[in-house]
Amino acid sequence: MMQNDAALQDEKAAPSYPMPRVCPVDPPPQLAGLRAGPAATKVTLWDGSQVWLVTSHAGVRAVLGDRRFTAVTSAPGFPMLTRTSQLVRAAPHTASFIRMDDPDHSRLRSMLTRDFLARRAEEMRPVLRELLDEMLSALVSSGERPVDLVTGLTTPVPSKVITLLFGVSEGDFIESRSAILIDRGYTPDQVASARDELDGFLRELVEQRVADPGTDLVSRLVTEQVRPGRLSVEELVPMCRLLLVAGHGTTASQAALSLLSLATDPNLAGALAKDESLLPKAVDELLRFHSIVQNGLARAAVEDVRLDDVTIRAGEGVVLSLAAGNRDEGVFPSPDTLDPHRDARRHLAFGHGIHQCLGQWLAKVEIEEMLAAVLRWMPGVRLAVPFEELDFRHEVSSYGLGALPVTW
Repeated sequence: MMQNDAALQDEKAAPSYPMPRVCPVDPPPQLAGLRAGPAATKVTLWDGSQVWLVTSHAGVRAVLGDRRFTAVTSAPGFPMLTRTSQLVRAAPHTASFIRMDDPDHSRLRSMLTRDFLARRAEEMRPVLRELLDEMLSALVSSGERPVDLVTGLTTPVPSKVITLLFGVSEGDFIESRSAILIDRGYTPDQVASARDELDGFLRELVEQRVADPGTDLVSRLVTEQVRPGRLSVEELVPMCRLLLVAGHGTTASQAALSLLSLATDPNLAGALAKDESLLPKAVDELLRFHSIVQNGLARAAVEDVRLDDVTIRAGEGVVLSLAAGNRDEGVFPSPDTLDPHRDARRHLAFGHGIHQCLGQWLAKVEIEEMLAAVLRWMPGVRLAVPFEELDFRHEVSSYGLGALPVTW
């Protein structure tokens, strides 16, 4: 009887994670309560394992900036956030550099840095604006209302940007396989199959560029890195897959939720309609507010680490809730309010430290331009269905919408 009581006490002390949302545009309310407590709290994952959960802004930054925590999935204690997380552990050769530590991580990432600088993202802005005007002109002139901004805008735009960078035309194939890789509703076998199909496509693409390089990103990597022997084809394929999946799914999800806010928040819509120069600041605030990496980032301690009032032992897993950190009232006053005038540049939506999102500047430009285009072409944009009928994608690692029907 005493053992049963102890087991119940342990279960109560380590609540299940992830926790359910109450409001679809806010993180689970339990996270705010945990943030008021110790620097880290034990939670129980789907497989019964217990890991540490960090919910404060300072705590998330501390762990992500500390080399004593590893991003390598095969490390002892590394949290398996979903059933499909085990795929990388079972096949480490499929891992991209975000699942590596330095020096391998920095060696591979540095090969891409110049392609994703703020300056390069700004160079894409005129191309994006022309593309968006073409797409929205067609949507508006079709005479159909409502229109779905997910299928009509937020899904195809990031896909088009990626195909431009890669110099390919198979946008639909990339979209479909990328969607499976971030959707927890699929089985591990289905995810592995989609990964292998995408890798096969990318391997063929690399081989084509080796034989006949062009001016695209893959051709540059082949010419400057593969041919001199600095990068193997086996390393380039996961690198390209990361760019495809991260560059498409995350941007599409964040853009959809940002447009939802534009269609439902008069304060945001009014401020941006009055002054489009607020767009960069508003996008940082939207990134903070929505925090689409809904289950957070996983790490494992490789040695004992003291995090304020908690000691995390070597071999213990840690989950970092970006959503909770972005609602930390000590950093962002009135954190549950979307304020387009807020200076939210310290948000954690792109992570922190050496693994901070490589494509953040391009993602922000894409979202800024989508918001601006909708303001131009759809004045007074608003939801065409009750909010309660919206299809929020709880099963997708980058939280978003299945559809966004609007009128104007």
